[in-house]
Formats: sequence, C-alpha cells, structure tokens
Amino acid sequence: MNIQKYSVALLTSFERNKTTSAVSKEANVSQSEGSRFLSKLEVSSSNFISNVKSLFGNKPINMVIDDANLCKRYALNTEAVSQIKDQSTKTFANGITILIGGLTDSKYFLPISLEHWIAEFIMQKAYLKKVTLAIQMIEKVITLGLNIEHFVLDGLYFAEKFLNFLDSKKLKFVIKAKTTTSVIHNGQKIQLKDCRDLRLNSNQNCKKIQAEWCGKMWYFIAMRRTGKHGNKIVYLVANFYAKSKTYVKIYESRWPVEKLIRTCKQKLGLNGSQSQLAKNYLNHIKCVFFAYGILQLIMKKFKLRSAEEALTKVQALKWRYHFDEIVDQISLFTKFA
Repeated sequence: MNIQKYSVALLTSFERNKTTSAVSKEANVSQSEGSRFLSKLEVSSSNFISNVKSLFGNKPINMVIDDANLCKRYALNTEAVSQIKDQSTKTFANGITILIGGLTDSKYFLPISLEHWIAEFIMQKAYLKKVTLAIQMIEKVITLGLNIEHFVLDGLYFAEKFLNFLDSKKLKFVIKAKTTTSVIHNGQKIQLKDCRDLRLNSNQNCKKIQAEWCGKMWYFIAMRRTGKHGNKIVYLVANFYAKSKTYVKIYESRWPVEKLIRTCKQKLGLNGSQSQLAKNYLNHIKCVFFAYGILQLIMKKFKLRSAEEALTKVQALKWRYHFDEIVDQISLFTKFA
C-alpha cells in the first residue's frame, strides 16, 4: 500500500462511507494493512511538487488558505475532538477543524498543505490560534520555491499580526476585511462601511482607497457581491497597488477551495476515517487531498469542467480493469496531463 493506491481506492470506491475498511477492501488489502499504512505515512507539501508543475507549469499562481469543520458527532474518545459548528444542521457537535492550504490559477485547485487546529482547553499552554497556524503553513510553503504571486484569505485571518507577517516577507496578499474596521483616511478616523470614498454607485462594482490601519498604509477595496440574498458589499485589504478589478479577481480565486471542500466531503470521504488516533485520520485526509489532486490533473488532460466529471471518468475504468491496472492507468493520465 502507498499513497497512490490508497488515493485511487478513494476515487474508485462506490461506498458512501469511505472508511479505512472500505478503502482497504477496494485496494484488495486487509483492513489491518490499510490501518498500518495510515499510521506510518509521512507526507508533506514537498510530495505535491511534481503535481504543481504538471498542473500549473511555470505560470504565476495564488495560494489560498481556508478552514473546514469535520463533524464527528459520536467520536467521544477520538483525539483532539472538540465542539464545532456543524454547518449542515447549524448546531454544535463533536468534531475537528483543519486549515487547508492550496494553489490555484482560478480554474484548478491543488491542496498541498494541512494544519490541525486543536482547541485551547486541550492544548492549554501549547495552544496555537488559526492565524499562527496559517503563518506556519506559509513559512513551510515558501521554502519550496514555487511561483506564488498572491496569498488570498477570508476575514478570519484579518489580523494585524498576520498582515504584518506577510508584508515583512514582501508577500502580496488580498484578505477580506471587517466592515467595522476603523481606518484613518484624509485625516479622519472612520469605519470602512461609513467611508464615502468607498461607496459604490449603481454602475460601480468596486472601488479602492489608501488608508492607515494599525500604523501602516494599506489599500482597502469595496466590492459588490451578488448572492442568493441579493447584493452585498464586501471589503478587502491589500499591500500592493493594482486596479480595483484586479483585487476582486484575485479574491475570487478563493472559490475553488470551496469546491474542494464540497467535493471531498460528498464524494471522496473527507470525514470517512473512524480512527481515534489523530495521526491516522489526518493521514486519511491527506490521501483525500492527494486524490483530489489526481482529479484536477485528469480534468486538465481531458479538458473536463469539474472534479465530479473527472471522478466519473475514473470510476468508469472499473468496468474494464482490475484495481492495480487502474492505478497504472491513472499514473499515465497524471504523468502526461
């Protein structure tokens, strides 16, 4: 068993709950072998480098960081489980939280990094906030020498410590800002939502200003977003000069990470591991991300519109080949994507 086989088994299995037992059965190995594999697996961002080059070549890409909650409602004895909000039921339940770091060109998304957030009552003095974990993630990724043009994050990471870290490293970023953020603009302290120079006319979708926040000058952008509840004004902050539309385009490159989370939860068994050991269920998640990377490469090779279409193409191979032959076929697909 290796990460390629485990990941392909996640793709080809028709089981609704893709537990270690189901994946092992799909790969024609015993459950104990599958469990031993997860307990010994060591994988880092460097393992994804070849896929980065295959998917994006040498063109500039953005790095997106987001977090996801995985509900483990009945996992009372599982390591690092705490109360999280279950988005499907809007209630609190046992679960885990992970930070996902990935690369995107707005079309394809390749997850390459994972950090595990653990609640303060468990970690106590060793507790790390999500912002600190995001900094650790970025420090690891930038050592890989990738051509990352921008770092894009949601409002959870709008913090002075984080912005100063990125700015000190000369890393360009676009991050969602809070509407109630107070800035100094034209000598006046004012909240972004009350700033006249950021008010959008009916024919405007975005506008920017330069203002002081926490002792430094930043670019603040107002953008209009249309959703199921109508129009909404969202504010962004950046540390580099560009046209307003450019900031909006960069921020919208976050969307593929939402597709990743949805597909991995619904189709690839992101929450499938029933192991009580944190290392095992985190390694299962890393294999899920590796499997999603395979789908992205297949999308590119066959010019497909979605990861779901790529998954259907992989699962169709089951009617023609044995499992080991499918692994070989997919290796060829991804090698020449």
